[in-house]
Amino acid sequence: MKTSRILLLCSLFTLHCSLLAQQVIYVDASNNTGIENGTQEYPFNTIKEGIAASNAGATVMIKAGTYYPDSTWQEYQNALYLKPGIALIGEGRENTFIDGVLVDWDNGNLPCTLEELRCQEYHFARGTSEGPFEQQNIIRNCMADIIRISHSAGIPVNDTTPGPIYGFLIENNDLGEGGIQFAQGSGVANNTIQQNTCGTILIYSGAGYTYLVDNNDIRYGIIDASGVCKTSISNNRIYNGGIIDKSGSNPYGIEDQFIEFNTITCNEDSPLFQDEDVKAGIIARPTSVTIRNNTLTCSGAVYGIYSKSNAPFHVIDNVIQIDEAFQPASDPDEAVCAIYTKAGWGYVTGNIIHGGQIGYYSKAGTEDFSNNEISGSYIGFFSSGAEEVHHNTIKNCHGDGMIMYGLRGPIHNNLIKDNTGSGIHVIRPDIDLGGGNFNGPGNNIITGNGNFDLYIDCQSTGNPVLYAKYNVWDHTDAAEIMQYDIRDGSDSTGLVSVEIMPLGYLGVDDSHWEADEIIINPNPTLGKFRIPDSKTQTNSKIQIQDLEAVDLFGKPVIRWKMEQGNGNTELDISSLPAGIYFIRIHLENQTIVKKIIKL
Repeated sequence: MKTSRILLLCSLFTLHCSLLAQQVIYVDASNNTGIENGTQEYPFNTIKEGIAASNAGATVMIKAGTYYPDSTWQEYQNALYLKPGIALIGEGRENTFIDGVLVDWDNGNLPCTLEELRCQEYHFARGTSEGPFEQQNIIRNCMADIIRISHSAGIPVNDTTPGPIYGFLIENNDLGEGGIQFAQGSGVANNTIQQNTCGTILIYSGAGYTYLVDNNDIRYGIIDASGVCKTSISNNRIYNGGIIDKSGSNPYGIEDQFIEFNTITCNEDSPLFQDEDVKAGIIARPTSVTIRNNTLTCSGAVYGIYSKSNAPFHVIDNVIQIDEAFQPASDPDEAVCAIYTKAGWGYVTGNIIHGGQIGYYSKAGTEDFSNNEISGSYIGFFSSGAEEVHHNTIKNCHGDGMIMYGLRGPIHNNLIKDNTGSGIHVIRPDIDLGGGNFNGPGNNIITGNGNFDLYIDCQSTGNPVLYAKYNVWDHTDAAEIMQYDIRDGSDSTGLVSVEIMPLGYLGVDDSHWEADEIIINPNPTLGKFRIPDSKTQTNSKIQIQDLEAVDLFGKPVIRWKMEQGNGNTELDISSLPAGIYFIRIHLENQTIVKKIIKL
């Protein structure tokens, strides 16, 4: 008998909880029947009454109309207090208007939901979480001037780790200049901010959170000054401002900050920059950050990407356009740059850069600078770092294409052409442009520059020779190259001298074959190989006139005469000792050189 009574009580309790979870209360300011019980037929007149009658898990349905809260909170005289665990649902943010401030400040570990309504402001100001808080608060399809999330830290699960705390989904809201602000105490939760229209998004929270800021339309920009959090800022459209990331990030070399696929337009008058000493489309100052696939258009004295982060720091596949400059900066440190970095290490690759007093300025330990395109800058590339620089195109700059200030390299396989000043301007020696201390392969094409292709501006003390082998210059004869294309110790006493032999492929004509279109196969080889392969033949008819194999000192060791129309003849260097050779391929209007390894 006793057991039966216990089971009955448990069943009634379960039913009661189920009814509470399904509780729906109605509010309608236009109810003038004189009867108010929260039903759809006799709704409450005020939201305050509806909330008071609600239990955890209830939904308060608010009919179209204007509602006037009358409670006091801080300096506000028109506040409406919410209750943990309830949902307020309006009839559309254009129709249901709460003419006041919504405040969620009662302690509790149950979430709240706001949907389809309009208010002046929303403030989440609860104290410390009392336990697991597994569900997110939801603010969706609402209208307000500001959504502010500001609360205490979580209860630690041990002496050092914050415990579970409040998370948020803020989605598809139409917000004012105040936008969205997070000032969460340290905790562990996921926050998603997506598809909103707002003035700014500001994150000033403590450590432990995961933030996804995705696909928002933002007038002025995003500031992340949080602690050690994992943050992705992606697919946002910023119309006059940028992204300022000065978050704590982690100190262990792990990537936890991602800025990607954003479209940013800004000028120097953006209010986002009023407290910043530098103005940029992206300002990155965390311990680690990856910036990739963004499109930045900046005007005035505004950088594209400005970084003083630590490591890793990666800048990958961005398109950056800033105003062209036709005069140099008085000090490179004050130049407006498309990319400026003082990062610890990382990769800068695949970017398209246009404009700026300097296109890329590195005073850092960036590890790799490759496959970038720079044009329309005054100085295309200025580095005193230690990065390997390869497979870049730097052209049509109004001053020097590249300035090397202590950069070691190696520097290889770059196209540096048609710059008004020098192609490469060396201010400090010990740079490997081919065959130097780093065994650089050279293969740079340095042509059409206005003030020498290579301009040496450093004394020979300590490093009397700069190695620049296997490269292509405006001229094909070594004596003419040294006279017309390179300014070094042969032109001015005391300068570093340049070693250019052997030369790279010659007479490059953009309207003809690029070097990477001709493939030696197999390479390495035991002796026999074919050139070109089917890749070239499918693109066009190639007319190889003759070929020759040369050693590392440029001395021909084997020559072949090609039959007309035969573009796939088997060649043989079996008679040569094992080592590295170069195959000079003489076409109708140019010569291309390919490296081959004989096993």
